[in-house]
Amino acid sequence: MKKITKKKKWVVAAIAVVVIGAVAANTAAKGNTVPTLPTVAVTRGDVETKVTASGIVESEEAKVYYAPLNAKVAHVSVEQGDSVKRGDVLLTYDTEDLEFTQREGALEASASENSYLSAMSESDKQEKIYNDSVATLEIVETSIDWQQDLIDDLKNYVTDEKNKKRLELIDQKYRLNRQQNGIAVNMQIQPDGKITDSMYSADYEVRNKIAEIDKKIEELDLNEELTEIEQQIVKEQEKLADMEEYKSELKADRDSAENSVLDAHKKKELEAIAEKAKISEEKAQAHLEEAKGGIVAEFNGIVTELNVYDGFVTDQSSKLMKVENSENVRVNISLSKYDLEKVAVGQKAEVVVAGNTYQGTVSKINHMAQANDSGTRLVTAQVHIDDADENIYLGIEGRVTIHAQKAEKVLTVPFSAVNTDQNGDFCYVIKDGVVERRAVTIGLTSENNMEVLEGLEEGEQIITDTSAGVAEGMEAQALPAASAETE
Repeated sequence: MKKITKKKKWVVAAIAVVVIGAVAANTAAKGNTVPTLPTVAVTRGDVETKVTASGIVESEEAKVYYAPLNAKVAHVSVEQGDSVKRGDVLLTYDTEDLEFTQREGALEASASENSYLSAMSESDKQEKIYNDSVATLEIVETSIDWQQDLIDDLKNYVTDEKNKKRLELIDQKYRLNRQQNGIAVNMQIQPDGKITDSMYSADYEVRNKIAEIDKKIEELDLNEELTEIEQQIVKEQEKLADMEEYKSELKADRDSAENSVLDAHKKKELEAIAEKAKISEEKAQAHLEEAKGGIVAEFNGIVTELNVYDGFVTDQSSKLMKVENSENVRVNISLSKYDLEKVAVGQKAEVVVAGNTYQGTVSKINHMAQANDSGTRLVTAQVHIDDADENIYLGIEGRVTIHAQKAEKVLTVPFSAVNTDQNGDFCYVIKDGVVERRAVTIGLTSENNMEVLEGLEEGEQIITDTSAGVAEGMEAQALPAASAETE
């Protein structure tokens, strides 16, 4: 709030003394001993309390740009302190190395993907071979069992047939031997040892039959019928050998395929390798696209920090620059305890920055006081500039006038008409030619006037200066301000 300083009040008092002296001299010249004192009428009007302060203009929004990748800076388009517009390119990158990295990443991703697909295809192929081998091996093993049974049956048949025929021949030979023995006995018991031709012939015939049977027994293994079966047995044994060989091949295929089939863990490992290569390629592509776009201003603002230059190689996440919004700005001010009771969030203000006047709003009041260099406890507040434009400068002083409080159509008196002593505020009123002391309750104060809440009535004449020795109860004549001006 702007207050009437003591110096200004004394100037007003000095003027009043001159006026009173002139009036007194005029009164004395006329022989009148009642003094005429300058007064002003209590009127109705508007009183507005304003609080003035100054502070530094700063942005309410700042963007710190960090390097999104490791790359070489091609060109920095701004300097510290430059004003930029939303969409302006602040920095561009040299993309040659990034393009090479992207191509390299794409090739690695493609190779990893192809390797993964090839491994999966080969694994599937080997898995099919394994499954087919296992299934076929089961059939072949069953067939081998059947083939072995067939050979065994044929062998048993041959053996049985040979044994059967041999037994038949042996039985015939046994019978012939008995017949031969009978003939021999008969020949021995003939009287006079006379053996007939018929006996010789019978013996000879039996012997021949026995010889034929012996020959048949010897030739039994050369039986054509049985030899054909034995030849079939040989062929079946050859088939069995082929089956056994095929079985061995199937087992080799099964074991080889089983070792070549990827287990679940190996598949996940190869898939992860391919996915990692793909992510690396996508990351390289994203870095390239980001680098092609450069660093772009996100709002209208001012470059307040700059840490790069042409040819600078950035490290990812390193700080490049800082841009502060020049449309979303405020002035930070400090308020005394007297001003604090008048100021509230939402109050309007005028802000003068570099000779330009802007409209503002009290946006924040801190709830903690801090001591300044002289030890005075002050509370900081923020005044948002509502209509900031391109003429705003950050970091310079802004002068703020806050429209703190306002009372309309209230009783008002000049600041110089209110006196204060140990009993409080009061005014001197000239009523019916006599000076009265009136205790008053003061409301709002402006640069020149004060609001009177109690103690006075509209139209009453109050003395504007008491430096001439005004006292309650003395006689006096009122000299209204309008009359004084006329004179």
